This record gives sequence, C-alpha cells and structure tokens, in this order.
Amino acid sequence: MIIKQNTALEAPATVPPAQAPHPSRRTAATKVLSVLQAFGACDGAASLTELTRYSDLPKSTVHRMVGFLRAEGLVEMIDNRFLLTTKITELSTAVPLEVSDHTRERLLPVLADLYESTREAVQLSVLCGATARIVERLHGRQSSELATRLRGPLPLHCTAPGKILLADNPSLVPVVCAQGLEALTPASITTAEMLQSTLTGVRKYGVAFDRSEWLPGFTGVAAPVWGPGPTLIGAISVFGPVPRLSPDAVARRVHHAAETASRELHSSPPSAGHRLAG
Repeated sequence: MIIKQNTALEAPATVPPAQAPHPSRRTAATKVLSVLQAFGACDGAASLTELTRYSDLPKSTVHRMVGFLRAEGLVEMIDNRFLLTTKITELSTAVPLEVSDHTRERLLPVLADLYESTREAVQLSVLCGATARIVERLHGRQSSELATRLRGPLPLHCTAPGKILLADNPSLVPVVCAQGLEALTPASITTAEMLQSTLTGVRKYGVAFDRSEWLPGFTGVAAPVWGPGPTLIGAISVFGPVPRLSPDAVARRVHHAAETASRELHSSPPSAGHRLAG
C-alpha cells in the first residue's frame, strides 16, 4: 500500500482579510522586513554596511533593527558579519511551499516508480533558506515512523537531498558552516573541509549519500532534478533503515529516476507562471 503525503499543496482555507496595523507598528515591521530582505540579497551573511546599502535605510536604523533580531535569536554576529540563524528556518517551516500542477503531474509518476522499485520512502525536496524541505513524499506502511521524522526541515550538511541542494549553491556553504555543522550522529560531517570534499564528489558523480549521518540507523540516497536552463528544481531521494536499504545498491535507481524526472520537465516546459517555489 502506497501512502501519499503532499506537503502544503492543498489550497488554503479562506480567511478574513487582515486588518491594517497601527501606522507606527507598520513602519517598524517594514523596517525589520527590509533588513531581512537585505540578508537575502547577501546570501544570509552581511556586514552592517552591506545591510544598510541593500535595505536603503539609515545605518543607525539598520543597527537598531539588527539589534532587535539578535535579541530574538534570529541573527548572530561572527567575525564582524551578521548571519541569519537556524531559528529563521524553523519559522519558515510554517510557510507552505507550492508545487505547480505541471511539476506534480510530471514528477509524481517518477516518484511512484522509484517507490515500487525500492519499497522505501521516496521524497522530492527543495531548498528553503539554509535547509531542505520535502514538498512531496510517497511511502508504505513500513516507513510510517520514518515519515513522521521527514515533516520538518532537513539539515543540508548531513542529509542526501541537503547535499544535492548545497552542492548547487556554493555561496550557501559558508553560511551553513558559520551556523555550525552539528554532529547529529557520530557519522555526521562536522568540518568545512569534510563538507567541501563531500560536495566535490556530489558534483562529480551526481548523487549524494547519507550514511546514518542524520538519523542513527537510517540511510539515504539523492540525485538532482534539473529543469530548463538548466536550473536545479530539487532532489529526489530514498530514505530507509540500514538493515533494509543499501545506498550503494539503489544509487543507480535513484540517479535514473532523477534523470527521468529531468527529461520529463524538459520535454514539456511549464507555461508562464508555473514554477516550483522553495
């Protein structure tokens, strides 16, 4: 039995329009938002001067807004540069990630075929800030417990889909390293040198592994899905317990599935406005 779980793909319920906030609060919120957007322009790490330039706010105002963000644990300072913390990512998990109908129609059969050939949980993940987020998954009853662990953000440095997404975003590597490469298991990557070496192999071979680096006793394999451009759309992956899943044995099947997905997206490009947002 296949259990399909899509993540935030259904249309949200209709809610009353939000009332306009008090002018003073709106002004303060707008300033904080401008600073956060400036972080986005700087790949999540910036000096005060850079934040001032990109936010188009007075330097004293930016300094004050950054102070607010630091007090809430959303920003930290390392080597005279301000960095967004993982708390931003935790907040982002409440934000729905949208997958266009075109992308779903093209990729779901590929995910289903991969599940049938491996009988383990399969996923489609996209980049979300400094983590990976699963936007589509298929699994059987035997993977139900694992599926509950896959609902939140996935660390980029020690999961198979995370490594695929990070390998295509080299400017994000220093940000991830500055936030700290947490040792979630004894096998986790914990140094920048180890991470860079691993990502070099991912770029060379087009496949990434998680050998019990994220969850003890679980392993995974992922490969990139490319859209027109080529643009990295996301990563297709398989997760499973070590006794059942041999990553080396299924790596070729995962890579083949990702190549098939990429061909599907290339053979029928989406119409204007269709996109995969991450």
